[in-house]
Amino acid sequence: MASRTPRGAYTGSPCRSCRRPKPSRLYLCAGCWFQIPAAARRALSERGDRARAIARLRQLHDHIDAEQPLGDLEITA
Repeated sequence: MASRTPRGAYTGSPCRSCRRPKPSRLYLCAGCWFQIPAAARRALSERGDRARAIARLRQLHDHIDAEQPLGDLEITA
């Protein structure tokens, strides 16, 4: 039986934005997550179509990689 990482466990992967450790199942650490506008956080948290979820995550990653402020993030997918 494969072991599961406990909920909230920290991984070796840092937050993509600030490089601090983050819980394993989250996109970003809490400090960075709450810099994102509420509408973008809601969009990133939506469940449903996997292809659209991947597109939203790609928008987040592209925004961070372009070194734009998290407060300016808009999710359009």
